[in-house]
Amino acid sequence: MRRRSILAGRFLAIAIAAAATVSLPSVHAARRPAPAFTLTLLDGTTLRLADLKGSPVILLFWAPWCPTCNAEAASWEREYREWKGKGIALVGIGLLDNRAAVERFVRQYRLTFPTGYDADGRIAKAYGFTVQPFWAWIAPDGTLVRAAYGPADGAELDAAFRTLSGR
Repeated sequence: MRRRSILAGRFLAIAIAAAATVSLPSVHAARRPAPAFTLTLLDGTTLRLADLKGSPVILLFWAPWCPTCNAEAASWEREYREWKGKGIALVGIGLLDNRAAVERFVRQYRLTFPTGYDADGRIAKAYGFTVQPFWAWIAPDGTLVRAAYGPADGAELDAAFRTLSGR
């Protein structure tokens, strides 16, 4: 019975993710302080949002089985490499599966930006996560500027980087 519930839950999540690829509108967050978090990265180090204060940050929440996430992962990495060292942080947060699946996804797409696993979904919930990919823009002063779900392809990430960097 429990296995059926888990499978039904996964099916529902996949259906929601598929629906998200059909141009769902963005969710715009009211400007407010970004929720603080501590995330253990896959390399074993710990990252706190407070460590990034003074830099614009983009949090990118994703799941390994998400079709949109799989389609866009390579563009996330390209944008990260283009903007690396220019004062903006991109942090990936894998969730809704297990750590091993998140690690496989990172290896498969050769993601080099800091990435962690939100095992209990606490960080995602604090940011109003609804469906993946879900991303949050945080200004250098720690203000949550925007939160949105849906595609976060290279062009959209580039626009976010440009907006947050003032370029």
